Amino acid sequence: MFRFNIIFIKYETWVRRLSLMLVLLIILLTFAFKDNLPDIDTIGYLGVFVLSLVGSASILVPIPGTAAICVGPGLLDLLPFAVAFIGSVAEVIGETSSYIIGYGSRGLAEHNRFYKRIEFWMQRKGSLFIFLMCCIPNPLFDIVGIAAGTLKFPIRRFLISVWVGKLVKGLLISYSCFYGFDLAIEFFGSGE
Repeated sequence: MFRFNIIFIKYETWVRRLSLMLVLLIILLTFAFKDNLPDIDTIGYLGVFVLSLVGSASILVPIPGTAAICVGPGLLDLLPFAVAFIGSVAEVIGETSSYIIGYGSRGLAEHNRFYKRIEFWMQRKGSLFIFLMCCIPNPLFDIVGIAAGTLKFPIRRFLISVWVGKLVKGLLISYSCFYGFDLAIEFFGSGE
C-alpha cells in the first residue's frame, strides 16, 4: 500500500507539471496570435470554434468568444443551433485550462475576493453551480474552474456541467441574435 501511494504521488506531481505547462502554452499562444484571430467577414463555423476556444481558454486576456456566437447567426446567416453547439464544445475545451490551473496549484485563486463564496457553492452544489455559472456570460467563470480544480471536483462532472451550461447560453445568444438582428433591420430599415 505504501509503495502504491508513492507511485501515485509521483504520477500526480507529473500530471500537475504537465498541466501547468499546457496552460502556459495556451496562454502564450493566445498572446502570440491575439492579433491574428479570424476576421468577422470570414468567421464561418471554424471561426466560431476558434474564437470560442480562445475566448474561454484565455484566463488573463479577455477575448470575447461569445461575440462569435452572436455574430455567426446574426450577421453571417450561420445556423443558430450549429453555432451554439460548436461554440459550446470549443468553450468546454477552453475552460479546462482554468480547471487544470486549479488542479495544479492551490494558492492561485484563493486570494481573489470571490473565491471563498465560489468555493462554498462548489462544495455544496458543485454541478448545479457550474451549470448555472455557465448559462450566463460570466467573466468570473475562470475562478469557478480554478476552484473546481483546486477542490478536485470530478473532471467528468465538470466537463458535462460546463458543456450543458455553455450549450444553453449559446442557444439563447445565437437564437436571440438570429432573430434580433432580423427584427432590428425590419424595425429600422435596411438603410438603402
